[in-house]
Amino acid sequence: MANTKLQLELEAKKMCYFVVGEFFYTLALELFLSGNNIAAGGFSGIGIVVTSFLPISLGLFTFLLNLPFLLLAFFAKGQGYALRTLLGSAIFSILLETFSFLPTVTYNRLVAAVFGGLLYGFGAVFILKSESSSGSTDLVARLLKTRFPAFSLGKVFILVDGSVVLFAMIMFRDIEAGLYALITIYVCSIVNDRILQGFDQASMCYIITDHDPEGLFQAIHSQLDRSVTLQRGTGMYAGNERNILITVLRPKETWILKKIVAQQDPNAFVVVASASEVLGRGFKGVEDDTPKDALELHLKHPAH
Repeated sequence: MANTKLQLELEAKKMCYFVVGEFFYTLALELFLSGNNIAAGGFSGIGIVVTSFLPISLGLFTFLLNLPFLLLAFFAKGQGYALRTLLGSAIFSILLETFSFLPTVTYNRLVAAVFGGLLYGFGAVFILKSESSSGSTDLVARLLKTRFPAFSLGKVFILVDGSVVLFAMIMFRDIEAGLYALITIYVCSIVNDRILQGFDQASMCYIITDHDPEGLFQAIHSQLDRSVTLQRGTGMYAGNERNILITVLRPKETWILKKIVAQQDPNAFVVVASASEVLGRGFKGVEDDTPKDALELHLKHPAH
């Protein structure tokens, strides 16, 4: 009974993530992209083009465009996958219809591309956490991947969404429309990567020394309140034993470390490398609820 309750809570949490992610996508389209003819991939990108010429709403067109591919997914991926994707597609289309009254807030296409990409990026992170799909070109890419397994999923996404951008450029007879779409996709990927990899930046420091490591450790611990890991190494050129001290610091603390090393062993060899995220004691806690298959999907294709 407890497991059932926990599973229901987990599914409800995923659904909330999904709706929030789709809401961000909707805002990106209605406030910035659609009114500026910026078709940044996905079925919604095709919809932006088609609804500019035909009297049909973006939400309805996107849903109708999904239907034949959902039928293919039923046979290629199974009933469960097709039904989940149908539900996701319906929610996205309903949100587009519900918020279609929102105005385009700017007709500066560069501003629209950047802020549309930001909202797309935020939405992609929530969709990733939901482990769901609303169809669109990620569904097409999955089906093509099934048909052509030799191609990587990333290459299939580039081909599919690149075709959407090219389609928009041809139909609008506007090369700039495609360039702004690429800006949107780029900004989206940057936001997506930054959030997924974390903002908790740090510097990983390696200190290679002949001296007794105790003095360095005590100085680092007392002045920076950081732990140190000691490893033993052998220099391949001279064959001498070396002490390798490893510690992780905030970037602003590295100058203090350099000062400590200069005082303790001016001949030490120091390597400072950037770490995009650090989890654990002294930094933020470890939390990894991102499934591998969802990560593969949304890192390559964060937008609709």
